[in-house]
Amino acid sequence: MKSEHINTIGDILDSTFGKSSSPRGDNSVTHSMLDNRLTMKFQSIVHFAEGQSLQLQTVKLREEAVEKIRLKIDLLKKQFKERSGESLKLKEESDSDNLEVIAGSIHSPRKMAYYRRNHVFTIQN
Repeated sequence: MKSEHINTIGDILDSTFGKSSSPRGDNSVTHSMLDNRLTMKFQSIVHFAEGQSLQLQTVKLREEAVEKIRLKIDLLKKQFKERSGESLKLKEESDSDNLEVIAGSIHSPRKMAYYRRNHVFTIQN
């Protein structure tokens, strides 16, 4: 891949000063690149009271994460085409998510967790 293309992708996806975070500041979409692999990362903070509540929220978060990553990829492709005059071809290789409980007490019904979702793409020439 050309170094100009790498720079263009980085400029488009740069989230300096919170450009990619939500208006409430409770989630974000960021990225990392290694060789021809682009990883899009969604992260959100979840507050929940019980196990069933967490399961319902996780389903909604998964849908939100997939949609936000899709929108970010669509924007990337559009802006890449505008800036470079070439099409950006991405092939999704994998996706994964996880939930990490970070705060909670047996005496408090309110708990907090991080929800994370990663999508890995190969940039095709």
